[in-house]
Amino acid sequence: MKRVLVVDDDEAVRRLVAHVLQHSGYEVVLAEDGRQAMRLLDASFDILLCDKNLPFMPGTQVVLEARAQYPKLTTVLMTAAPEALALTTLGLDGYLAKPFRSNALLVHTLQAALDRRAQKEKRQELETQLQTAVAQLSRRDR
Repeated sequence: MKRVLVVDDDEAVRRLVAHVLQHSGYEVVLAEDGRQAMRLLDASFDILLCDKNLPFMPGTQVVLEARAQYPKLTTVLMTAAPEALALTTLGLDGYLAKPFRSNALLVHTLQAALDRRAQKEKRQELETQLQTAVAQLSRRDR
């Protein structure tokens, strides 16, 4: 079962997201602001689903600090004003526009983000293997 930390200052959003994800087989932990999220976050989480606009600590900062501590953490940013550039500048695995159009979109977005993260890790592993093989061939050909 995948473990998700959901961070949003709107209690109704937190409850809705928790309900949908729990019924889809996720274990859900809730945080109402960025500071609380950083206190709760540990290596047991698979996904950080974080609102962009939070009190005390912006969601973008939560994502950056979380990724610095847990590089394999899948991160998805929720925002009422989605910015395509956020995916590249923050290293996000996905983003979700609020309000959600459907509960299925929420679940699909998390699964797609998990898939992207897994593909990225596999690509990095293959690149490392390729570099090792090239280095071995270069030494052998000398």
